[in-house]
Amino acid sequence: MTREKTKQANPVARTSLPPVVQRWLDSALPENLDIPPSIQIDQEGSMDIRGRWTPFTAKGVYKASPLSFNWQAKFRMMPGVWIKAEDGHLDGQGWGNARLWGIISMGSRTDPQVLTSQIVRNLGELPYIPSFVLADPTLRWSEAGDTHFEVRTNAGEQEAMVRFEINKQGDVLRAFSPSRPYDVPGGYATAPWHYEFSDHQEFAGVRIPGTASASFEKDDGPWEYFQGKITSMTLVTTSP
Repeated sequence: MTREKTKQANPVARTSLPPVVQRWLDSALPENLDIPPSIQIDQEGSMDIRGRWTPFTAKGVYKASPLSFNWQAKFRMMPGVWIKAEDGHLDGQGWGNARLWGIISMGSRTDPQVLTSQIVRNLGELPYIPSFVLADPTLRWSEAGDTHFEVRTNAGEQEAMVRFEINKQGDVLRAFSPSRPYDVPGGYATAPWHYEFSDHQEFAGVRIPGTASASFEKDDGPWEYFQGKITSMTLVTTSP
């Protein structure tokens, strides 16, 4: 992680959060932290695309206020053939699209279900960007036991919820949503969804998971579709 000057004060006090959330943040963050307007995360990994694990490289830009993200990935399908995919949400609009060679559209979706799906993902990836917990007072936090807590926020007319599990060290091991939409031919379906996190490490004093896998728990069994690791992270200290 590249740290430049930080500028933004913290609108959410740690002590206002449930104790188990504070345990996580105490493990992940320095005691005094100014929040950058955005964080860029670079990744590499592979995704299950139509039954074939396909390698990718990606850049995700996460914004603190309002909480949002834009994730752009390049998938290497075969020699000379690649696809650029983009997911994200901002200001009540969610999107997902793919373009062959970054030019030819292979589909684009902006339905309300996409907004819900992307917000659930954004919440599930808070372990990558723990400082943003202190940036958004609209997030609703609750304790769910000694090692579990939940966060909720609005997703259009729906509510998005993600439950987290931490270990004794305060590292987040798992993020789970009981219902996340995903696209199917002709529409959408929903299923329980989760991230599994591992390889926790420090970037400029902030402790985050270095690797993750994501799965939907469909009626016919679990579908693991994503495996990725962080290759670099940059604090962006100036607003665009």
